Amino acid sequence: MKILHLINTLSAGGAELHLLALCRRLKRPEIELVVVCLREKVNGSRSLRADFEEEEIRIISLEANSRYDWRFFNRFAHLLKEERPDILHTHLPRADLAGAFGNFMYPPVAWVSSVHGIYSESWSGHWTLPLANFVWRNADIVIAISQSVKDWLLKQQRVPPNKLTVIYYGIDPKRLSAPDDELRKRWGLENRALIGSVGRIEHGKGYDCLIQAMPVILERIPNACLLIAGHDPTGYGKNLERLIQTLGLKEYVRLVGFQDDVPSFLYALDVFAFASRSEGFGQVVIEAMAAGKAVVAGRIPPLTEIIIDGETGLSVEPEDSKGFADAITLLLDQPERAKEMGRAGRERVHKYFSIERETSETLDLYRTLIEPCVASAAG
Repeated sequence: MKILHLINTLSAGGAELHLLALCRRLKRPEIELVVVCLREKVNGSRSLRADFEEEEIRIISLEANSRYDWRFFNRFAHLLKEERPDILHTHLPRADLAGAFGNFMYPPVAWVSSVHGIYSESWSGHWTLPLANFVWRNADIVIAISQSVKDWLLKQQRVPPNKLTVIYYGIDPKRLSAPDDELRKRWGLENRALIGSVGRIEHGKGYDCLIQAMPVILERIPNACLLIAGHDPTGYGKNLERLIQTLGLKEYVRLVGFQDDVPSFLYALDVFAFASRSEGFGQVVIEAMAAGKAVVAGRIPPLTEIIIDGETGLSVEPEDSKGFADAITLLLDQPERAKEMGRAGRERVHKYFSIERETSETLDLYRTLIEPCVASAAG
């Protein structure tokens, strides 16, 4: 079986890291993997090319370095004819568009599209949604990464229910088992109560809400410190810096930039906080749970599919900075309760969000798509 994955970039983001984890597990003698990207990376992040190549997975870049460069459509169609995969698996809307064109030009390939988010009017490419709707409805199978994404595709995008399936992201907890214990010391934070969050620096991640929660937290936990990690592709971090300055929180909130070693960052924390306004899944939440951290997150789908409120973490109404402050303070005040939630969260990840489960479900899906073709060829 030959599988060709097509994705926008190889920058270290949620969808890209998910693809890397999946490809690591798909590697086996009977499967040939090829990963094609429209361009390799975006500013402020790290390319995952070396990570894929370390796994001996072939990488091809279409070098579409501008979002206005559409010449990659033809390049990809020719590539698809040359590679002749059994399965084309596309990730993210721009790659889905290229996949649709390639599939039209080379119809024998079975086409799977993974939808990694709920794309609202605030999404920068929202103007392409009508075209994306057409694309998703014409794929052979659409994988929704959560039940919430599936519901959105059904109700708002009118994707036929027989084409939709849910396969949750999976992670390998073993990759979170060897943290750098010196991180707190290097940052001079040995005696601080650390709250942390990870993700792209953008409005939708709700970092402003966490920053606004800090004055309330500091009233009860004077040694608290909020660390915000992630690359800043649009310069939104300047807005957060102004908010930090306005609230007089320079000593209590740090934007620490892109972190290549996310496991060590997570292990250094006392509480993981996630105030995102919208998510397709929230992979970093299961990573924090796998690291044994209690999570405080917004009560939004699909986070409500991941977190069990009061058992693996605490859920707060989105945009409620006071609610986040109260929940975070509660866990910092009760470290044993936080540790118990962390243990329960780790167990939940092992049971429901493992990379083994995701790989098995994805392989089963591939096989159902190519078996009719094999049977037809044999006949």
